[in-house]
Amino acid sequence: MAKTNSLLARFVEKGIAAPRYMILTAMRLLGLTIALIPLLAGGAYAARDSCFDCHSVMEGTSVVFKEDVHYQFALSCADCHGGDANEDDQNISMSAARGFKVRVTRQGTPDYCGSCHSDVSYMRKHNTQARVNQLALYRTSVHGRQLAAGHKGAAECVDCHSVHNIRAGSDPLSPAQPQHVTDTCAKCHKETADLFRKSPHGRAFNSQRRPGCNACHSSHATENASAVLFTDSKTGCVRCHKPGSKGDIAAKQIAQFLASLDASGPSASEALERARVAVHTFDVAAVKQAAKPPTPGGDSEKK
Repeated sequence: MAKTNSLLARFVEKGIAAPRYMILTAMRLLGLTIALIPLLAGGAYAARDSCFDCHSVMEGTSVVFKEDVHYQFALSCADCHGGDANEDDQNISMSAARGFKVRVTRQGTPDYCGSCHSDVSYMRKHNTQARVNQLALYRTSVHGRQLAAGHKGAAECVDCHSVHNIRAGSDPLSPAQPQHVTDTCAKCHKETADLFRKSPHGRAFNSQRRPGCNACHSSHATENASAVLFTDSKTGCVRCHKPGSKGDIAAKQIAQFLASLDASGPSASEALERARVAVHTFDVAAVKQAAKPPTPGGDSEKK
């Protein structure tokens, strides 16, 4: 209740219409039906925001932004993009003199988002429990390393969290929610996700509402399939599979096979990539089969 009151106060202070769900929650908790009617009407306290108003018409960005977690914390366009939200003339409001920021590139997105999300004092003002280590973790990940190396297709913040309609991690509609994680990763890793869904792990995770990909690969510190991922005492398969169990034995066999391919150097790089995809079947024979050279005219050449 205190958190809801605090957030509502921020909206009133900034002159922004609060999200309907937040107002209804406060009404249920506090019984302030009459006092909150002006807020629910949507605009009694709403300040002028030329950015928000213009983009409601131009692109519809503002329409989806009303469901964005940033909007729910009383942040609007200028908080990320800069500029002057009180100026109607877009040439002035979107000028460097008014603090407008040039559209960020894919390579610049992690630092762009991280300028707030790694700032402890700033984040604690909005959420006392907010994490601030995502950027540091991302830089160590396979995605972060690839992006830093110039691979423009490497995943960055908006590929997973979207943009202008970003959901809180606790929101049931968030792409980071357990039931959505595999679909989120499948946007880039379709074949891998398909294999995982059909696997024993995929079926079990789905029924138990556990986060598929994140459970092994982590989220912001994402790593690809490797021998270490299967055998590490803190992150490996032993977290779920008891030593000597069928799952533990299969994990060690897959890890040994991946390690042998990795040790073979560049000549086995393509075989290693195919095997890394196939490990999501969690079938030792399938992993070894995938590493073999494609048969001319076979299914592997048609993918």
